[in-house]
Amino acid sequence: MKTLICYCSRYGTTADCAGVLAQKVGGDTTLVDLARDRWPALAGSDVVLIGGSIYAGKIQRQVVSFCERNRQPLLGTRVGIFLCCLFTGESAEMEMRTAFPDWLLAHAFSSVLPGGQIRFSRLSFLDRLLVRAVHPVRGDLSRLRPEALDELARAARAGHA
Repeated sequence: MKTLICYCSRYGTTADCAGVLAQKVGGDTTLVDLARDRWPALAGSDVVLIGGSIYAGKIQRQVVSFCERNRQPLLGTRVGIFLCCLFTGESAEMEMRTAFPDWLLAHAFSSVLPGGQIRFSRLSFLDRLLVRAVHPVRGDLSRLRPEALDELARAARAGHA
C-alpha cells in the first residue's frame, strides 16, 4: 500500500502526529510538509492522509490550498483526515467541520481529532498572548490522544488488507 501523508505544522505538534501516523501505517509511506516541501502528484497513491492544526480558528492556508487544487485527484482516492486542536467534544467537531471543505469531509473514509498541545517555549511572543487570551494556561499543555492516530492508521490499512 502506497500512502501519502500531507500536513502542515506551525509549532511541531501536527508534524509529530504525522510522523507517528507514518510509523503506524507502515509500508511505502511518504511524509510531505505542505509548507516546506514540493507538493506531490497524487497519482499512484492508494491512500492520502491530510492533517493540519487550528490557530485562531483556522487551519493553515497551505492545507486548504492543497485540498482545493487537488479536488479531483482526492475524490478519486481513499482519503483520511486528522486535525490537531486543543478543543474536545462538540467544539472540536465544529473545528473539523470548518477546517476542511464539505466535499472532502463527505468523501473521507475517516476523520480524527488527535488532540493538541501548547509548547510555550516554541511560541512566538504574539502567539503566547493569543494563547493566554483563549486558554487559562501559563505553561506547556498536552491534550494529545494517540488512540485517534491508531484509529486512522487502522482505517487506512483496512482498505488494503
